[in-house]
Amino acid sequence: MTSVTLSISGMTCGGCADSLLRLFNQEAGVVAASVSHENAKADVDFDPDQVSKQRLSEIVEKAGFLVTT
Repeated sequence: MTSVTLSISGMTCGGCADSLLRLFNQEAGVVAASVSHENAKADVDFDPDQVSKQRLSEIVEKAGFLVTT
């Protein structure tokens, strides 16, 4: 298992974080995730054999947010 913290811009409320969390949890290979709009980040534990960090970033962007470095 691999863990990553993604810095995310564009989340304005808890609803944004909840929506993104739902998308992470639907992705095969994501073991656990937490999203905080207050801290503008997502912590994701995932199986790198099933999902990549790039795919996680794509999920964020398709939800309408930006991954920042």
